[in-house]
Amino acid sequence: MIPKKKRGRLRWTILILVQVLILLHVGLWFIFGGETITPIEPSEGMEFVKNGVINAGAIFFALALISTWIFGRWFCGWGCHIVFLQDWCYALLRKFGVRPKPFRVRLLGWVPLFLGMYMFVWPLFYRIAIAPWLQPNLRWPSITTDLTTSEFWESFVSPLLAIPFLFICGFATVYVLGAKGFCTYGCPYGGFFSPLDRISPMHIQVNDNCQQCGKCTAACTSNVRVHEEVHLHKMVVDSGCMKTMDCIDACPNDALSVGFSGIALGKQIARKTQKYDVSIAGEFGIATIFIVGFFSFRGLYASVPMLMAVGMSLVCTWIIWKGVQLLKVQNVSLHRNQLKYHGVLKPIGKLAILFFMLTMLFVIQSAAVQLLGAAGNSSSKNGDLQRALFCYKLSGPMTDGGIGFASNPNIDRAMSKIHDVQGDFEESERLLRRLNNFVGEDQMGMMLLGQNLQLHRDSQYVHQFYLDTLEVHNHWTLVWEDYVAWLRRAGRHEEAVDASFAANTMNPEAVRLQLQWQLLHK
Repeated sequence: MIPKKKRGRLRWTILILVQVLILLHVGLWFIFGGETITPIEPSEGMEFVKNGVINAGAIFFALALISTWIFGRWFCGWGCHIVFLQDWCYALLRKFGVRPKPFRVRLLGWVPLFLGMYMFVWPLFYRIAIAPWLQPNLRWPSITTDLTTSEFWESFVSPLLAIPFLFICGFATVYVLGAKGFCTYGCPYGGFFSPLDRISPMHIQVNDNCQQCGKCTAACTSNVRVHEEVHLHKMVVDSGCMKTMDCIDACPNDALSVGFSGIALGKQIARKTQKYDVSIAGEFGIATIFIVGFFSFRGLYASVPMLMAVGMSLVCTWIIWKGVQLLKVQNVSLHRNQLKYHGVLKPIGKLAILFFMLTMLFVIQSAAVQLLGAAGNSSSKNGDLQRALFCYKLSGPMTDGGIGFASNPNIDRAMSKIHDVQGDFEESERLLRRLNNFVGEDQMGMMLLGQNLQLHRDSQYVHQFYLDTLEVHNHWTLVWEDYVAWLRRAGRHEEAVDASFAANTMNPEAVRLQLQWQLLHK
């Protein structure tokens, strides 16, 4: 009998408490607004390496790295909200009789390190080694502190996009890649935590009570071969170990404990009976599919963030790999379901083939949308506006004659400019309004819409547009500036003066509005 998991209950309590604190932080800001602590999220540390801004996220990430160097890779197992999500999904799947099996490959294991280097090292490398040649006037930013913000959600995806993001990083990756599949193959922070764990002195260690029963390995959701490693090295040296201590709870002989036992650097990770799901040649195919998927999904429709693109690509890569197996291998199973037996597809196998084909089409379609958008940008830059419009339109939604599922606000903005140049102001207005509906009204989008309306709408319509917009958003200085300029060009000088006075009264620190006020009185 495996004893009750006392440490497991403690870990779940702490993880739940972390989620409560996160929800409390977000909820209070949504309810009361105003200033709050900047997001306590490791990705916020990018602001430091890019712009020299020390925020709460940068401090938090630095403390997490230092503590990992001392105590090993504990934060992933005890403090990460994505680990909580994956462990919860894993437990729920097991309650329904699904036991996700780890997907064991080699090359994808390097993805977290590459992502981490791109996010946190590449900006520094660019400034040191590349900027002196390409941007000699680029200066190092001064170090500033910014621990509070009134735009808390600005760096996060919309709540509607967060739901599929959590589903992909939770159920989808756990189902196809195994417990903590996203941590193993997709987490950029793990790309730093993993090597730091190798030089940390704290590890799971063993005493003479060990009987090599293997229950520790069976209980480990980090896919570590605990019984082999403690047999070889008297401690766990695999940097995938997240110190969840499930192995300690599972040991019937009290043979395992956590403590300081020297660094793992230089010690061989146990591979005695390790088997990989893909051959060496197949590894390169898997890596290629992942790379194509990642660049196809990243920034798709100007909506999919990098980590979501990683999760989508990992899941699609696995589905395509399983589909290839169905076509080539005689016997294929998925968890407890036999998809193909002695070359004959089972009914569920036929459904799997259909799903495989749909996934392939989705990746190809996403890649085509991205390539057409890039081709449109290139043509527009070279002055070929007709070809740019053709590519842009083809990359757009099917309702506009394109191949996409949705519009891209960046492409809509570019197309609206071309239509303005060609005198098709109505189409330009339609695209700008769709852009604002897609991303939500902001002052840049409304300023562009106002400029478009000035070209083809009557003055009363334009005037009312600015009044309605500024009544709700009186801090939008760009719209105020554009409104005052339009009144001045229309010969309505007194109204321009009144509008400029109101703009400066509501935005006393806006330098451009002050300059506009002075120019009106010359």
